[in-house]
Amino acid sequence: MMRIAWLGKKSPFCGNVSYGLATTTALKDRGYSINFIHFDTPAAQLGRLMRLEESSEVLEELGGLRAQLDEPEVALSYLMKSQMYTIPSPGASRELRESLERLQPDLVHASLTLSPLDFRLPELCQQLGVPLVATFHPPFDASLRNITAGGQQLIYQLYAPSLAKFDRVIVFSELQADVLARLGVKERCLAVIPNGVDPNKWCPGPSHLAGHFSGRRVFLYMGRLATEKNVEALLKAWRLVQPEGCVLVVVGDGPLRSTLQASHDGPDVVWWGYEP
Repeated sequence: MMRIAWLGKKSPFCGNVSYGLATTTALKDRGYSINFIHFDTPAAQLGRLMRLEESSEVLEELGGLRAQLDEPEVALSYLMKSQMYTIPSPGASRELRESLERLQPDLVHASLTLSPLDFRLPELCQQLGVPLVATFHPPFDASLRNITAGGQQLIYQLYAPSLAKFDRVIVFSELQADVLARLGVKERCLAVIPNGVDPNKWCPGPSHLAGHFSGRRVFLYMGRLATEKNVEALLKAWRLVQPEGCVLVVVGDGPLRSTLQASHDGPDVVWWGYEP
């Protein structure tokens, strides 16, 4: 059974979080052993340790279950964490190395971008003799011609030299792969795996929503409410067209929700919120 150390995010909520949780769940269902490594709050770490300490006698009677319970997830300390980036604590690099040495995974996967530790991963994994794979998540829009495009380009230029040292780099489109190839990442190391949906969960079928919306035709947006998703453009188009007998259902949450909801609220727009 292959053991995978997965460096990712569990909070604050963003696309990287969804990607990591969905992919690791699917890998576990296929029989892979997953150790999820992420930045967690010191308070949460302390709480886990206290709960384990309180039940130590019981766990010892169960023959070392304590180590098994603590093994699947590894928490790294940090100074600051946001949706975009995390500033690790001075000891986080050592914590990461010691965790990988203890876990001895067959493969390390990193969902980038996470933190400045991203740039240390190639050297660390090379020293440990472990293959390293990345999924590169930064927003990408080839049509951008404004200041946002400059920031996007900077991220790709900043990460390309490090990504060139990874064994594989997963991106979501051929355009992304072309950009990284031009910046020095070998084409043979790039793997394009487009985003998709699980057809077992997302398929036509009976629904109570038709009655809930009084038979109106439902248009659905599902995703994060963030600038790169262009939800504001969708809402402006909806107001411009004003289709009769229709309702727009916005499912999801994000930094723009309160602003968008305040300026685009009405009987034909339903703000559903986050749907787990």
